This record gives sequence, C-alpha cells and structure tokens, in this order.
Amino acid sequence: MGKIKNASLVALGMVLTATLTFTSLFFFNRPVEAPENQDDDPISLPEEPIPEPRTYTITFTGDISLADNWHIAPKYDERGGITGILGDTMLNTMKNSDFLVVNSEFTVSNRGTPLRGKMYTFRAKPERLTIYQEMGVDLADLANNHVYDYGEDAFLDMLDAFDGYKIPHIGAGRNLKEAKEPYIITIGNFKFAFVAATRAEKNVMTPQATSTAPGTFWCYNPAEMIDLIKDLKNQVDFVIPVIHFGRENSHELEQAQVDSARAYIDAGAAMVVGHHAHNLQGVEIYQGKPIIYNLGNFLFNYVDTDTALFQVKMDQDGKMEYYILPAFQTNCQTILLDEGAKKQQIINDINSWSINAKLDSTGKIMPAS
Repeated sequence: MGKIKNASLVALGMVLTATLTFTSLFFFNRPVEAPENQDDDPISLPEEPIPEPRTYTITFTGDISLADNWHIAPKYDERGGITGILGDTMLNTMKNSDFLVVNSEFTVSNRGTPLRGKMYTFRAKPERLTIYQEMGVDLADLANNHVYDYGEDAFLDMLDAFDGYKIPHIGAGRNLKEAKEPYIITIGNFKFAFVAATRAEKNVMTPQATSTAPGTFWCYNPAEMIDLIKDLKNQVDFVIPVIHFGRENSHELEQAQVDSARAYIDAGAAMVVGHHAHNLQGVEIYQGKPIIYNLGNFLFNYVDTDTALFQVKMDQDGKMEYYILPAFQTNCQTILLDEGAKKQQIINDINSWSINAKLDSTGKIMPAS
C-alpha cells in the first residue's frame, strides 16, 4: 500500500508540474496587447526650458583722473572707498558690463617732475590702479594729453604699472608699434579690436611714439588710423577706435572731429567713441553707425557737470543697440540718473547738439526723423 500511495503522489506531482508549465508558457510568453485608444507616439518627457537670449554690454566712460594731486583720489580716501566717488547704481552698472573701457587721464608713477609750462599735470601712485579694479575696468585708453605729464620716466612707470596690475591698455607704448597695438577680445560670438589715438593738444607737449621712442599714438593726420582700421577689419568682426579730440569746454564740434570720425567709419569702424572736451557733445548716425563725439568728464574734479556713459547692447547675432546713459558729477562723486527732469535735460541738450540722430526718453540713440 505504501508503494501505491507514493506512486500516486508522484503521478499527481507530475500532473501539477505539467499544468504549471503550460500555464506559465501561455500567460508569460503570449504577446502583450496594447490597451484600446492608446497613442502610438512614445511618451514625451518634459522639455528643457529654452534659455533667454543673451545680451552683451560694452560700456565707455569719458575722462577719469585719479591723480593724488587732484580732487577725486583724496575724496576716495576721505570717504572710505569706491562708493564715496561713485553712486551705487553707477558702480553696479559699470561692474555688470561685459566689457568696460575708461579714458585714464593721468600718469602713474612715484617719479618724475611736472612738464615745464604745462598748466595742469596729473600723477597718481601705482596703488591707485586698484580703484580701476574695483570699478571692473577691462581696458584703459592712454591716448590723451595727460599720460606724459611727469616726463618719460613716469610715462614708462605708468605702462609697467598697468601691466603689473593686469589692466590692459591702448593708445600709448614704449614705441609706435606698442602704441598702435589693438586690444583684441571675443565678446559673445564676435571678435572686437579696440584702438586709441589722440589729436587733443593745440600746444603739443605729449610726444608721439616713434619706432624708437615712447609716446602716444597720434591722429592729427587721420591717415595712419584709417590704414590701421582697414587692416584690422580683415581680422575681426568689429573695430572700435576711441579718439581723444575736440575743443575743450565746448559743446560745439570742430570740423576736424566730424571729418576724421566719418573717415574712420568709411574705413570700416563699427563706431567711434570720443572724449577730451570736458563737456558732453552731440552724437551722429553716419552710414548707420554711431559717432559719440564727446563723453565729457566722467570722474575728474570737483565741478558739478553733466556726463554720461555710452553703452552698446549686442545680441547673440551681433545686432547692436546704442544708449547714452545720463549721469551727473557733483561734489567729486558721479551718479547715474534715474527718471526725472535732470536726466531729460541732458537728453534734450544732447539732441540739440546732434547730427542725424536723437535720443529717446531712455537714452537710446535713434535716427533723426
């Protein structure tokens, strides 16, 4: 009986095994039918957000003097730093620019003596260049009539100081090759070349750089700058000459300014940016390109004066818009103007001096209607 019972159990087990095997094969290996009305398209994952188009800003100032024997640097010390000479909004605008260019109108040295017969001579100790670092300066224009105020030794010290503080510079050098050297940089998707020259002095005391002697790059005769622009235009997307020119303490343009600035545009410059007059002057749209004739004193002395930033806004495709941002220097501090009567007065004044151009209420430069 025991054997029969065991045999029956074995037979039953075999039947159960066969049944489970069939069931497994039937249910687990059969094709899976799609539910009715299901789309054939694959499941879509959430899309990545598209980044906002990037805008790049290039900002220019007018004349700056940080000379220890003048007005601004002592106020910097007295007031405890950079916010004593620049308003918060102005400082943030400068530091947040993608590229900031200043006109540095003083020499930098602990040596030298003032040039004999020159009424105003400006010299700063090398440590003053840390103020430019606080401002976010990316490039200093040295092609002006005050970088040689204390003679050749101080001039050479200045070049060494800018190099030592890693602040790029244009418009002056140990020889003509250095003075003409462009500063080339990629901003966004485009390559820019910045160059600088001066034709500021009536009684010329700042020497012209030569193949063997230090000095500034001159453009009293614009031919050499024209040739430089043409050459650079074959190497970069945009060439921007920064020119120290114009009649001091005047809003009126000299014919030489107009003629040379237009010639630089004709040679291939993307725009022309000027300073030296210590006053604001008008703007022009020539061949579709802006000429900023004079940005005036930006951070220079104790005198209450209207001033401005010039700002280029460029999109990722290289399309540009141009703005004059009205500002005011008062009590040795420069502030950016918000909405109000003073801002509108500066806009109205610039419009009255301009050629084929006008500023709208935001300071945007538009073709004159």
